[in-house]
Amino acid sequence: MTDEAHASWAESLGAYALGALPEDERAGLERHLQECPSCRRELAELQAAVDVMPGATPPVQPPPELRARIMAAVESEAELLRAAGAGADRPRGRRRGPRRWFPRPLAATAAAAAALAAGVGVGAAIFAGGSSGPASRTVAAQRAPAQSAAYLRVAGGRASLVLRGMPAPPPGRVYEAWVQRPGAAPIPAGATFALREGTVALPRTVRAGDRVLVTAEPRGGSPAPTAPPVIVTRTT
Repeated sequence: MTDEAHASWAESLGAYALGALPEDERAGLERHLQECPSCRRELAELQAAVDVMPGATPPVQPPPELRARIMAAVESEAELLRAAGAGADRPRGRRRGPRRWFPRPLAATAAAAAALAAGVGVGAAIFAGGSSGPASRTVAAQRAPAQSAAYLRVAGGRASLVLRGMPAPPPGRVYEAWVQRPGAAPIPAGATFALREGTVALPRTVRAGDRVLVTAEPRGGSPAPTAPPVIVTRTT
């Protein structure tokens, strides 16, 4: 793939993270993500920036006066990241357009700008507080199969795994999810699946500090893991 084509897909990541990318472009970007580790990392960083916006709202056309408030809020978040110092977990720089570079940690600003351009109600998401339900948080997996991406989405103790480009489980096996409390053995999360692309809901409650694992198990599932995890995520 040429650098120009890669840059074109990279510039769509902000809208994708906000759910504002048109369906035809979304399918193409998801195919690109299966083959591009750098874009998968970039998407995880943008999704983390979007997570500072609590709640979710239906798409609306935001009024012009919201622009200054949105930008002030996300700039404040960027200032916190800058103040955290070089040792903090922060995003890397990325290209936002021809011969223009935005220093990351301005990922939140870029994400908000993408939302405004797409007509997404980011202002409502930032300023609505908790009235629309518990805030969600998305965490990129610490371990996932090569050429794949996995994310853990948690809201109010309810969790789901978002999968992109997973390989098929070995013959005669399915994937099984586990919740591991700190200092304890993994327990079944209540979900077995062979899904390679999409979202898997986890019935078991997930708390801060828990790990969510995925292993390949015999059909029907197992009471305890019998294979090394292919996906490892940790809540914060």
